Amino acid sequence: MSPQEAKKKGAGGIFDEKYGDIVSVYTIENFSKEICAGPHVKNTGEIGKFKIAKEESSSSGVRRIKGIIE
Repeated sequence: MSPQEAKKKGAGGIFDEKYGDIVSVYTIENFSKEICAGPHVKNTGEIGKFKIAKEESSSSGVRRIKGIIE
């Protein structure tokens, strides 16, 4: 769906960032509904072991974790 459609459905995102034409919306029960344009797998078992490469603040009260596949 488009970032605009996702926003209308209540998904959060960093809207001053540039998203592509198509985004995904990921929901965690009643806790979170977020827009993401990154690649994802259906199950973490598909990627095997990974290593956290970087952890940083992305905004107030929000942390971003970047990882690499070993």
